[in-house]
Amino acid sequence: MSDVVLALRGISKTFGGQRALDSIDLEILGGEVHALVGENGSGKSTLIKVLSGYHHPDPGGVVEVGGRMLPLGNPHESRRRGLRFVHQDLGLIDQFTALESFGHTSGFPGGVTGIDWRTLRATAEGLLDRVGIRIDLDRRVGDLTAVERTAVAIARCLDDSQLGAPMLLVLDEPTAALPGDDVERLFGIVREVAASGVAVLYVSHRLDEVMVLSDRVTAIRDGRFVATVPTERLDKPAIVRMIVGSELEDDTAYVRPVDGTGHRLEARGVSAPTLHGVSFTAEPGEILGFAGLDGSGRDAIARVLVGDAGGADRVLIDGVPFDTAGGPAAAARAGVALVLANRDRGAAVGGMTIAENVTHVSVARSRRLLLDRRGEPSRVAAWIERLSIRPPDPTRDYATLSGGNRQKVVFAKWLDIDPTVLILDDPTSGVDIGARRSMYSQIREVATRGVPVIVASSDLEDLVRLCTRVVVLVEGRVGAELTGTDITEARMTIEMSASNHRRKAG
Repeated sequence: MSDVVLALRGISKTFGGQRALDSIDLEILGGEVHALVGENGSGKSTLIKVLSGYHHPDPGGVVEVGGRMLPLGNPHESRRRGLRFVHQDLGLIDQFTALESFGHTSGFPGGVTGIDWRTLRATAEGLLDRVGIRIDLDRRVGDLTAVERTAVAIARCLDDSQLGAPMLLVLDEPTAALPGDDVERLFGIVREVAASGVAVLYVSHRLDEVMVLSDRVTAIRDGRFVATVPTERLDKPAIVRMIVGSELEDDTAYVRPVDGTGHRLEARGVSAPTLHGVSFTAEPGEILGFAGLDGSGRDAIARVLVGDAGGADRVLIDGVPFDTAGGPAAAARAGVALVLANRDRGAAVGGMTIAENVTHVSVARSRRLLLDRRGEPSRVAAWIERLSIRPPDPTRDYATLSGGNRQKVVFAKWLDIDPTVLILDDPTSGVDIGARRSMYSQIREVATRGVPVIVASSDLEDLVRLCTRVVVLVEGRVGAELTGTDITEARMTIEMSASNHRRKAG
């Protein structure tokens, strides 16, 4: 690692009287991977937006890049001084080819007869080589794998042909949309970038990643700087203390309540392009998990159950047939709740307030001609408190919230209907460790009332912490079923990659 690349001195930002950042000091060194951690709403996103020039900070703060003052509130100056940003949505256009994506940000080189595609291709290949990955540049971005899309977004940030050499690369939750098997490939890309001398500011809620990848860790809490510590001096509990200011109580294993009434949910022949006739049951109060690599069917099963994809030969809820062909609206009316990851565009409605998003499904389910709205404010306030939604303002526009707080709103929306079946698809995506524990508690509370809960997650910690049984999907079929002490991250990883091979060999 080398000299200070980025230095922040006394950076504050106030929104309508509420201070989101309060005199933040931070230094990042060239060639280091510097992790930035904090709870949802702690100020991480605001800090990134100040660096990018999207927000102008309060007077008095200073940002230096390579020892030179950075004009604040100017996105062009941020890029010109070498600050590059890869956000969760990556900023890619699915209809473009990978090659066109490079020209989209850096400009298309001109030739005698128009665009000089040969020069652009050579540039793109060189940038991809720099991060240690090869991609078919003629493929559409929408057809690339998740890690390939991320690699394109990172590689094009390193182009120095237009605005000079990159000094700092900011990665905001880069693994949020990645299956587990692609995370290590991303780590390799990040290490290649840092090895070239570019500083990396790595923002993540996944503390295992922080421990493995970073050189130093900075925590902020309630908009204030807490500490910067070399990662080698930390363990996971120490990072948790930095983030939340105290220890978190260990999760106790969930024990399903005994109930002899039989299956609450029975699904037969669940099929989709990536699912091939999967069948399963869920008992009252059971938390049933689905694990699998990307494309295994894990990421499709939740949508099939609410009629948003594929279909099933038979689905019974409390012995009564449920027709998935009715679609998500019919599922919601039947009390089948699907909590989508916050990155999913169908998870909630941007432009509506927190309160409107929390209550609009329960309102839509009501068959009364006159709705009693008097109880809604107290209901919304209760969810805001129980899930620590920040800021705690029911009139706040959902679209202005941080990713983790948006996810809490989505979660509250479906818990508010008192579901008959609760289905969760990557429920803790982008959620900090404190809020994650709160969500686990709420999920267990739902299950203790006898509600069957289905959890399909790419985050194996979710499944270990929550589930009484885990179905491992491999190439669209059941590869293994785990219970009790067999539900570990190591065992699930082995089964996800090996069980289908053994099944075929058998």
